[in-house]
Amino acid sequence: MITFIKEYQPCESLKPFVELYWEGSFNPNGSGTMSMQMIPNGCIELIIHLNDWHCALNKDDVWAKTPDYMVLGLYTKPYEVQFKSLVKVFAIRFKPEGLYNVFGLPAGLIKDSFEDMELILGYKFRDFCHRIKETKCVRNMVEYTEHYLLHCLNGHNIDPNYVNLAADLIRKTKGIRIEDLPDKVFISQRQLEREFKEKLGISPKHYLRITRINEVMRLLNNSHEIDLTSVAYYCGYFDQSHFINDFKSITGKNPSIFIKNRKEIIANPGLAHYER
Repeated sequence: MITFIKEYQPCESLKPFVELYWEGSFNPNGSGTMSMQMIPNGCIELIIHLNDWHCALNKDDVWAKTPDYMVLGLYTKPYEVQFKSLVKVFAIRFKPEGLYNVFGLPAGLIKDSFEDMELILGYKFRDFCHRIKETKCVRNMVEYTEHYLLHCLNGHNIDPNYVNLAADLIRKTKGIRIEDLPDKVFISQRQLEREFKEKLGISPKHYLRITRINEVMRLLNNSHEIDLTSVAYYCGYFDQSHFINDFKSITGKNPSIFIKNRKEIIANPGLAHYER
């Protein structure tokens, strides 16, 4: 096995902002560089490296070792990540609008990129990360993380607004039409578009495309027998050409090639399931 990922659910108070926590081990044998394609999951990842080896990412056409404590922005296209030895991490997966509510940081500032979170949040965040690294039990990591996030949330006192409501509707409502969103959240189309791009960095329509393809990823991960036509229809597509175009845009491959090469791809959908 070249990767190990285990997920943990947030408490009820943080569920509007945090999708989940996860711990991961990559390239455990450390036998040369392991390279994998990452599929955008519509979330923000705050990653704390737990050992001295870090993953490497391409930024501005340069491959670089990632920071000890980094925030991985809302990616809109597939990207490559490299592991040159055993890499162990603990991570917080934020809903994209949640990053603003918890830290006051608009996701649009780090779209399709990554940043050193210590440089953004300062010494209190660094102290939190040091404590996480010193904690050997993952359950204790989660408990301390929740205490820290709740403290940050109370400090910013930013109430969920129509951007949160619109993003949540997109995640949970199969087949929703973007033009219907303003009426459902009681705001104008123009204002919703403006605020969505400011808080998330992308338009509601683009976010809907990522969300639908992530629901496709979830179904592909959970199914042994794959009927792409049924999967596309279930995820809100009524036209195969639109489904294939969105799939290629988000994953970089057409559906049949993607399925054939799935072992070389990390596709961990992190968005809430469509309501059944």
